[in-house]
Amino acid sequence: MRFLIKETESGREKVKLSVKDKKLLQLLIQDSRMSVTQLAKKVGISKPAITQKIDSLKKRGIWLDYHLQTRPALFDASMYIFDISTQLGMTTREVNIELLKLKETIGVLWYNSPYNLVMAIKTNDPGETLDKIEEIIEIKKFRTKRIRDNWFHPPHLFKEVSDKHIAFTKTEASLDSIDKKLLTYLYGNPVATFAEISENTKLSPVTIKKRLLELEKNKIILAFSGFVDPWLCGKEVVGISFIVNGKKESDKLVKHLLEVPQTANVWECDDEWNINVVFWVDNQLEINKILHNIHNNFKILDTEISVLTTMVGK
Repeated sequence: MRFLIKETESGREKVKLSVKDKKLLQLLIQDSRMSVTQLAKKVGISKPAITQKIDSLKKRGIWLDYHLQTRPALFDASMYIFDISTQLGMTTREVNIELLKLKETIGVLWYNSPYNLVMAIKTNDPGETLDKIEEIIEIKKFRTKRIRDNWFHPPHLFKEVSDKHIAFTKTEASLDSIDKKLLTYLYGNPVATFAEISENTKLSPVTIKKRLLELEKNKIILAFSGFVDPWLCGKEVVGISFIVNGKKESDKLVKHLLEVPQTANVWECDDEWNINVVFWVDNQLEINKILHNIHNNFKILDTEISVLTTMVGK
């Protein structure tokens, strides 16, 4: 899995977006493999104008990159969230570069939180990986959470396009060598054409189309999506960790979270802090309303809130 995103950080001023910009961005977040013809029809502009708009949004730093969302059980190694408390003021470009050099690193996120560094990690030896991180940056305290399952809801940033409904499902991941070959290429090239995929995987376009349909149907591929710069779009990204009482209650909470328009990623972890979720919101009041509703309707034992300040991937 790759976390394809250029570095961006908070404090950036909101940019002015047209209605058509917002429609295009929301559609790409919901389905980044949507054809130019479909995008043009839904946005209400010509196909050349769609291409020009995407190029413009990239140059302005608003549209960052495309991303393939899948279940973690697909990988040869386990997926972890590393919550790390470091000395303040360590969100330097040099530190990020060194952290990204580690083969286990997927993404590096800095939060305004006691655990100010959060890393998405792929490893079969979390202790060894932690030792490597400690050679780069001083660790005051840490906790590791192995991801048991995950879900993705395209965050609803712009009301110009309807929110996309995501059903709560659980499936056992099962892949053969052809599936793995296909996904390995798509992680690095999420919007490659069938011809490009075929050339690089030596699979026929018919096989590729059939396999992709099956992978999506079986919820192994969760979404072809992408990242926008949240701060340029006037959004805050807030991570919430919950201690939820019981498996049944955890499943109910995940189902609810997937119905919340502001939800993006949801993770279920083998840890006391068993549910983690990321919201894209306009302000703190919006988060307060979401959390008030959750605490009134679910058996939540504890909650931690973190506000994203920097994110970077490779």
